[in-house]
Amino acid sequence: MKSKFFTTTLLVMLISCLSFPNLVFAQENNASPGSTNFFEKYYGKIIESSIRGPLDALVYIDYEIADGKVLDALAALGYTVTVATDWVDFSNKLGANNYGLAVAFNQNFPWSVKPTVLSALTTYITNGGSVVFGDWKTDNDFAALFEAQFTGVNNQTQMALHPSIATGLPNPISLVNTGWSIFSTGLTATGGGQVLGTFPNLDASIIRGNGGKTIILGYLSDTPPEAYRQQLFMNLFEGVAPPPSSVPLSNGALYLGIFLIAIFIVFRYTRRLA
Repeated sequence: MKSKFFTTTLLVMLISCLSFPNLVFAQENNASPGSTNFFEKYYGKIIESSIRGPLDALVYIDYEIADGKVLDALAALGYTVTVATDWVDFSNKLGANNYGLAVAFNQNFPWSVKPTVLSALTTYITNGGSVVFGDWKTDNDFAALFEAQFTGVNNQTQMALHPSIATGLPNPISLVNTGWSIFSTGLTATGGGQVLGTFPNLDASIIRGNGGKTIILGYLSDTPPEAYRQQLFMNLFEGVAPPPSSVPLSNGALYLGIFLIAIFIVFRYTRRLA
């Protein structure tokens, strides 16, 4: 009797799994059922720019419900952007190329290739690479790379910004849930981590670490107000990978240059007269 009951129960469970797969697996995903991945259309593309030269960016975002303006921000800063097709492709490219900036957001799915991504990011950061990163699954193995730790407090809706990343933005700035189960995740700084954004409960929302080369976000890319997403990302990217700046010409060097030009003109003029 027990064997028959067990067999019947197992059969019912199997039929349920086959008939309603979304009920079984959707709970592991962060996006609301029926949403569309806005970022998927960019997978595998290279968006070229000639402004920054070798300082190119590698990007992978597994899911966006709305446009987070990440690519717009990078384009405005002059990056040539390579968009990976998945986490394995991101990890392979990160290890094989000399990218000046890596942008990686895990926003919807559980980690399926965690060791691969963790190893690639560890090597890249150890070698001095600049990274902006986010993880809705709040995996502290990843957070530790960024001198941070997740607090377990989720879905706060406002953050105060450090002045260094507040240019052109309202401060504090709101966060809006565009259709996620978890859209913000509290952080605390560890080691040399510097808090650049703070939620109302005083959890960190943005932490810069590794001597200023990395940032971990406590919110998803498309949750700041649409009008300010691009500017916020521009501020963040410049915070870890500032653009090359020209060396200002001193007054002494300017005067010397004028003097040498004047001597050259006089020399040419006197030779003609001779």
